[in-house]
Amino acid sequence: MLKKLFKSKKESQLLLKKELFEIEIEKLKNEIRKKDGFLKCKNSLFTETENKKKQEKNWQEIEEQLKKYHKENNDLRDSLKEIERILPILPLKFNYLIPIEKYLYEVKFKEVVEILRNKGNKFVQNLNEYIVDNLSIEDEIKIYLKNKIKKFENLEINWNLKTHLLKGEKLSKIYSKHRKFTNMMLSENREFISNLDEYNFDALINKGYSLEEIKELKEIYQNYTLKYRIENL
Repeated sequence: MLKKLFKSKKESQLLLKKELFEIEIEKLKNEIRKKDGFLKCKNSLFTETENKKKQEKNWQEIEEQLKKYHKENNDLRDSLKEIERILPILPLKFNYLIPIEKYLYEVKFKEVVEILRNKGNKFVQNLNEYIVDNLSIEDEIKIYLKNKIKKFENLEINWNLKTHLLKGEKLSKIYSKHRKFTNMMLSENREFISNLDEYNFDALINKGYSLEEIKELKEIYQNYTLKYRIENL
């Protein structure tokens, strides 16, 4: 009888332990499910974050590209405006000589410019390979100088030089001692010496200029065009 009771008690304890184990196992399963769900959620958030980062990076790249294109378009628009400003509708009959120091402005050409000027070659249009070959300068400088001359002949020069070539020097420089006159010319959209080609200097008498002042302004124009203007062949 005692043996049966002992056995029954032992079985009850085992059953109790089993139930406790089962409860504990269930708790662990629930915990695992929770953690698994948490990890999935975290992974999803991580993936979304990464996707957002990629999207943001893509948008940043697109934005940079748009900025670049916008700048290029603005530069192109400015270039077109510059072309319209310096190029007349009719073919140009004249060009203007460009002093070599204005084109060969780099420090390495300082000595070369002095040598060329001393030999009477004061303008870019006077230069050619034969002249360069006969200069007593380093071969490296000769090659660079020949390349510069070729670029000039192909008009691969900046807008300031192109403008100078086609329209001459700015009035503000030629008439630097006549600020009132240059300001008046600017108000009439006359910025370069070529803008005075058909200008009626005598009409300045009606604007308060004396005959002596008008004569001086005329002579400055005539002397510049005589020295620097060349006819296109």
